[in-house]
Amino acid sequence: MTEPDLSLAPLERSPTLTEKVTDAIVQAVMERRIPFGSRLVEAELSRALNVSRVPIREALRLLESQGVVVNTPYKGMCLMTVDERKLDEILSVRTLLEERAVRLAIARRAAGEATSDELRAALARMRAAVEAGSSAQMAASDIGFHRALLRMAGNETLLAMWEIMARQFQMIVGIAWHSLDTERERNYGDHERLLEMIEAGQEAEAAREIVPHIMEGVAVGLRDVAPAPSVTRLVPRAPGR
Repeated sequence: MTEPDLSLAPLERSPTLTEKVTDAIVQAVMERRIPFGSRLVEAELSRALNVSRVPIREALRLLESQGVVVNTPYKGMCLMTVDERKLDEILSVRTLLEERAVRLAIARRAAGEATSDELRAALARMRAAVEAGSSAQMAASDIGFHRALLRMAGNETLLAMWEIMARQFQMIVGIAWHSLDTERERNYGDHERLLEMIEAGQEAEAAREIVPHIMEGVAVGLRDVAPAPSVTRLVPRAPGR
């Protein structure tokens, strides 16, 4: 019997409705339409996004598993709150993970076990985001660059720990660059220099650079963020039924 030829071109996976809802909520947070601490009501989100409650519920559960949403007694699902202490905790963990990642990435590249191709592609997407002037795109491309760095490091456990907090990173970065829209060009330059250090094998310099790079600008971006009681200001952006 002739065996079937399964050498087919892989198909790009379309995002699920739950993923679209999740992305819509995260983008609304970055654009300050859902402030930190807000109560997230299924019925309100369902009406705003024009979808049933099922993908809303699944998206909220996913965000809860990532620490973005908290199930609060007597209030239900609420967006995480961010204060100085919480911000310090999140970014301290991130700097530890990425400082280790940049050292591993440089070592693997020197050994011929990894390339910086994905980092370069991520930087190109960031360039496009800067030119588009979108803080949401800027945040997504920023996190995409750092995700590529974690992948380049080749440590699956390190990447898994980073991914758990990736949504939190993205929201904080997005809010920061929403406030600091004049700083996008400089932020792009920071990533460009970091890539140059990685490709030059400057391990100590890159590891030192990663800490202020992550910390910079975020506190400014969050200084006037205040909680609100509901998400009724969520602009309907229907991801489809």
